[in-house]
Amino acid sequence: MPTAVITGANSGIGHAFTKQLIDETNAFGPLLLTQALLPSILKANDATVAFMSSRVGSIADNTSGGAYSYRSSKAALNSMGKSLAMDLKSEGVVVLLLHPGYVISGLDKSGETKNNPQAVMPAEAAGKLWKVVQSKGISEPETFWHREGFELPW
Repeated sequence: MPTAVITGANSGIGHAFTKQLIDETNAFGPLLLTQALLPSILKANDATVAFMSSRVGSIADNTSGGAYSYRSSKAALNSMGKSLAMDLKSEGVVVLLLHPGYVISGLDKSGETKNNPQAVMPAEAAGKLWKVVQSKGISEPETFWHREGFELPW
C-alpha cells in the first residue's frame, strides 16, 4: 500500500472571504504543507501526494463562468500540483490532483447539492477518492482525476 498525504481545503464558495484568504487556504496552504512534509515524503516507499482540487479549477472545463476567487484558487492549486508532479517524478513520488465531485455537506447553505443526483455523502466520496489514489502510479502523476476514476481536462 502506498504512503499517501492527502491535502486540501475548501474556502470561498458562498462565503464572504477575501481573495487573499481563499488563495492561502485553497492554493498555497496545501503546497506549504507538502513542502513541510517533503523530507518525510521522500523517505517513504511508494509515496503519493494528493491535492483536493475542484473541477471548477479546470480552465478547459469552464462552461459556467463566475466564482472568480474560488475558481482561480483551484486553478492555481492545479498548476502548482502539476509543477510539483514534474519536480518529484524523478524522486518516485506520485502527485495527484483530485476532484471529489458533488458532496453533501454543511458547506452548501442553499441545499442545492442535496438535490443533485450526482451528489454523494462524504464517506462515499472519500472511499472513491482513496481508490483513485491507490490505483495511480508514477507513469500518470501529472493528471487531474475525478472521484469516479476518469481524467479531467486542465
